[in-house]
Amino acid sequence: MACAGARAWAQYSRLADLGSGLVAYPIEGIGSALLIIAAAISSHFDRAAARAVWLPLYFAVAFSVIGLLLTVKAAPITLGLAASQSPAAIGRAFDEFYFWGLYLRGFVDVLAFAALVWTFTNLSQPAM
Repeated sequence: MACAGARAWAQYSRLADLGSGLVAYPIEGIGSALLIIAAAISSHFDRAAARAVWLPLYFAVAFSVIGLLLTVKAAPITLGLAASQSPAAIGRAFDEFYFWGLYLRGFVDVLAFAALVWTFTNLSQPAM
């Protein structure tokens, strides 16, 4: 990746991710996973709920938990930007974060979103 892009990313991350993001991102990530898990548990025990929502909800749970696990690898990369680093170290952090944070975690988060859309489309089906 371009060095100028890495420096801009590091500057942005220091202002956003290491600012209000230190509170907002964990609340959003953990909170959404907990809400998806609660929805899956609730629909499993709700006799009036359509069984057609179970499978996509279970996929959504799995993908959201995998996303959290990938965050365990991606977050320390961003947190490491708090200390002053050389341009080469910032470039390596940029490449590593893109792999773990954008490509892997981003892909899994898109799959979780798709599973939730699938769940909502199945809500109109009658319970069996």
